[in-house]
This record gives sequence, structure tokens and C-alpha cells, in this order.
Amino acid sequence: MTATINRRRFLGGAAAGVAVWGMSRVPGGAATPARRLPDPASVSETDPALMSAISAAALLHAGNLHPRELLDACIARSRAFDGEIGAWIRMYPEVAYAAADAAADRLRRAGRDGVPESPLCGLPIALKDIFAVSGLPLTASSRVLEGNIAAGDSGVWSRLRDAGAVLLGHVHTDEFAIGVATPQVGNPWNTDFSPGGSSGGSAAALAARFVPLSVGSDTGGSVRLPASACGISSIKPSFGRVTTSGMIPLTPTRDHVGVLGRSVADAALLLEVVAGEDASDPATLLGPPLAGEGFATAVRGSADPLGGVRLGVPDAAVAKLPVPLRSLFDGLLDTARTLGAEIVSVVAPAEPASMATGDMVEIGTYHRQFSDRLHLYRPERLPALAAAAAGLAVPAAEYFGLERDRLRFQYDYNRMFVDHDLDAVVYPGTFVDGARRDEFLEYTVSAGVQGDVMWANYAGAPVVSLPVGRSSATGIPFGVQIGARAWQDREVVALAVELQDALPAWRDVPPLAAAPREIPAVSVVAPGPGPDPTNTRDARAAILPAITTATGPS
Repeated sequence: MTATINRRRFLGGAAAGVAVWGMSRVPGGAATPARRLPDPASVSETDPALMSAISAAALLHAGNLHPRELLDACIARSRAFDGEIGAWIRMYPEVAYAAADAAADRLRRAGRDGVPESPLCGLPIALKDIFAVSGLPLTASSRVLEGNIAAGDSGVWSRLRDAGAVLLGHVHTDEFAIGVATPQVGNPWNTDFSPGGSSGGSAAALAARFVPLSVGSDTGGSVRLPASACGISSIKPSFGRVTTSGMIPLTPTRDHVGVLGRSVADAALLLEVVAGEDASDPATLLGPPLAGEGFATAVRGSADPLGGVRLGVPDAAVAKLPVPLRSLFDGLLDTARTLGAEIVSVVAPAEPASMATGDMVEIGTYHRQFSDRLHLYRPERLPALAAAAAGLAVPAAEYFGLERDRLRFQYDYNRMFVDHDLDAVVYPGTFVDGARRDEFLEYTVSAGVQGDVMWANYAGAPVVSLPVGRSSATGIPFGVQIGARAWQDREVVALAVELQDALPAWRDVPPLAAAPREIPAVSVVAPGPGPDPTNTRDARAAILPAITTATGPS
């Protein structure tokens, strides 16, 4: 039998090639095949904070590492180095140590009874400061919400908590997830530079090795841009694949929860737990269920793993790259070819300019509740908020027309795949070779000033980001985006795992300078009155966008 695999068989059943460790409990009582963790003897790192999520999980499940030891290492490293980075907005040591002890008990029982635990059990997690955790502050990194206490748990945290994850703290976002700079956070590779946004704190904490996993959101590249800038991996799943219940919204018809890990495999462990249906979020009922096999976390072992796979590269996006980034991008394509992939030049469909109006309507709908606190926003946010307020005057008929524009874009996007017989598209992670912390402050995630990212949010498509190297000019990391059609989350993750295995850049660790910081430590208090878990007035969209794999009206 040839080692080369047929691409349709590869993409249709990639996870089948991953060895399983048995049926793992997940929230809601469902069971899903989980992957075998690596041999603990293969873990070479001695500092637990420097371990990948998969490596740390292997030691935790083998009983070679106590959750408290891992937590101690993450807290010590954060306190020793976060002074210049500033990723954390708050930490919750009391909550975290209680969760670590509970995780240790679960792991002991699992070892005794032979019932596998969730791979996340005992792993510290950082949450972007837009995800509610009952009784803990939730401020979206804004003075507008100073003193706000969450009234309940977000859907994401509920699933993570039930899996035994350890909440270490909330990390900074660009204010209300609106911008692309996260200026209060420094890039661990050079703190004069931005980590990107809006999930800049999520990416910086991960790159600095403060936590093995973190959660962000992506409304217009908000996990992909930081992943590229900080040299880590991320997954933006299909729209509705992960609940946004209890998450402070930006534009609800484009908001996606994003997961970040040092490697794609790490991020896939996290996605497997948070993905699934949630009665509190109708968007999670839009697509096909995730029943069955899980996400790939290991390569298949073939000598030609991408044999027959066709990857589309939008020429216009690549043409925007400066020379140092173009060199790295071309290197990624060369690697894909050596793995058997065929590279196809494509013309990507134009994104509908009208959608920006819809964005403003949705932002205005949520932020009008803070009209008496405009003076508390960052000054550079005021123009966007004024535009959002003006958007509230858009007639309802026009707003519904914008949704038709989105659907037409999805048809065009899907037709690109069909016309070129593509398995995935490959975009640069950014076309900016590093940005200073004070650059792009006035821009929102709708502006597209740092990279071609909006296509994935308008199409509702899954995208995996992975680092491919660092710029020869700035030393700042650079990554690529690998996207598929809606609901092909498993397929694109499997493809990215194969690519990343041949690209060791994700293993690089930034050389941090000692910068001690007394990070604010907070304990649980009485929950806010609600009723929304965020303790703010929810402003979910009156309609859900149509997410389709069709190429036109049926």
C-alpha cells in the first residue's frame, strides 16, 4: 500500500488516523474519541511552564506532574516577566488553586478506576476579558465597566470548568474587542511592538509561556492577527461551532470564539471541549453536529501526507506582503509542496463593502447602553462609537439587505472552492511586518488595516493560523491562515497539523527579560444581578446569518 493518501479520504477522515486514548467525558454527557497523549518519557522540558498543553497533559494524566506544580510554575513565570508585557488584567489564585486540587482528585480517580479524564483536566487557562465567570470581574479592559461583576458563567467557561480546566485569570483585550492593537500589552518578542488585537492579551500570555492555553474571540481577525504577531497557533472555528453565550459581543453575526495554543494540536485539544451545541445560543444549532471522531492532534505518519491536496493562494493578498514576509510565506508554500500539496493561484471574491454598515448597527445596538459613560472610553474609540450610534438609524429593510449581501459573498467563496477543486485556501496572517504599540490605535477590527481576515468571518468559515518564522527585518513572528469551507473544522485542523509538523517555528520561545509585576489578585464575590451572565444588557442579533456551503440559491 502506498504511503500517499487520497486527498478526499484524508480530508474526509483525517481524525481516523489519530490514535485514541478512549472515550473522554465532555460537558453535557456526550462522549467523543480523544487522542492518545504522548509518552511522558518523551517530554523534555523540566520547567512545567515551558511545556506545551499536550506535553503537560501527558504528565498530569500519568501522575508525573501535579496540577499545583503546573499552576505554581505559571504563576511564578507570570509574576517574574509580566511587568513589560502586561498581558494579565487580573489573576485568580484562590480560584485556581481550588480548581487544581479538584483536578488532582479527578485525575487520581481516573487512574484508579480506569476511566479516562478530559485532556484539559488540570491545565491552566487564560480567558479574554469578555468571557463571564460568575462572581468575578468582567470589564472588557475598559473603564466603562469598572466594578462590573459577572452574573453567571459564559458557555465557554461552563464547558471548560466541567472539563476540569483551571482558570488562572483574565487577560487584556483591545477595549471591548473593538480594535486591532491592544496597546496596553507588549509583544513578548519585543515589548515595543503590539501583540495584535483584539485578543492581544490571549496571544501574549501564551507566547510568554504564562499559560499553556488561552481563549479569545475573532470578529475580524482578532485571534488570527495576534497569533501571527506572537508566533503561536489559533483556530477560528465555523460560525456557531462554539457558543458565544455570556460573551460581551462586538457584532453578534460575526463574533466567533477563538482558541489559542502554542501548536495547532494544543489548540485542537481546547476546541474539542468548547465546541458543541448550547441551548442558550441558537447559532450553535445552525450546522451539522460534531458527533463522532474528534480533532486531529498528531500526524498520520505518511511520507507524502498532503498528496493530492489542492491549496488555493489568493494572489492579491500575497502581493501586499513586504519582502521579509513574502520570503516566509513562500517558504510555507515550498513546505506544502514537499508534503505533496498542489498550489493553485486564485482570485478571491470581493468582500461586500456594505457589511461595514451592518457592523456599525450591531456595535451601536450594544454600546448605546453606555451612552452616559462616553467619557470613559479611550479617546481613539469615540469616532467608531459615533459611527455606531449613527448606524442605529439604518432602516430595518436595509439591515436585512446586508444579510443578503453576506449570503451572496458566501456563494462566491464556496464557488471558488468548487471551480478550482480546492481543499483549503492559504492567506498571509498579516501584511504588516510588526506594528508599534501606538500604531493602528484608531482602527477597528472592521477596517482590515493589518491583513486580509474579514473573508473568514463573512463566510463563517473555519481558519487555522500557525507560525512559519520571524521577520528578518523586525524579528517579529509571522504566520499564515489556512481556511476551508463552513463546517470543515476537522478537515482544516488535520491539514494544519500535518503542515506544522514540518515547520518547527512554533517551538521558538521569546527571550524574556526579567520584569516583575504584582498582578492584581481577585477572589470570588457575589454575582452581579444580571440577568445576562455579562451583567450588561445583551444585544444579540434579531436574526442569525445564513451559513451555507452552497454556491448559489437552490
